[in-house]
Amino acid sequence: MLKSLAVLSLFLTTAATPVLAGEAADAVKDFYDNLGGEFAPGHRHRYTGPALDYLTAADAAWERDETNCVSFSFAVDGQDFDEVELASTLKLDEVISGDTATVTASFVNFGQPTQVEWTLKNSGNGWLVSDIASLANDWRVSQMSCE
Repeated sequence: MLKSLAVLSLFLTTAATPVLAGEAADAVKDFYDNLGGEFAPGHRHRYTGPALDYLTAADAAWERDETNCVSFSFAVDGQDFDEVELASTLKLDEVISGDTATVTASFVNFGQPTQVEWTLKNSGNGWLVSDIASLANDWRVSQMSCE
């Protein structure tokens, strides 16, 4: 009887634990666990390629004349978010092809279903974000410019 309860307890604990696809999805999930901090200069080591280029240009524009090139959160595809709703509805789907991963973050924000696509590159030291795109609002960081 005690053994059956232990097995049942293990099953219930495992069933209640959210499952992520893998390391690339974990890298993206960290942005959702720390909403609002994705543009902090201390997080530049988490980016590469076009995403890093854009954020570096945005930093330079701000330093030059306080031009603000980042007017919304890429992670939530908007300026504001309901942290509780977003956290309770977040699902991450990961597809890996060689050293490239695509992680689609699907969630509800203020009742609005939202999808953000993250492209990551495996740097050998982990997955780095190289591009971010909205699947509904027709923007992609690699196609943005900041001057």
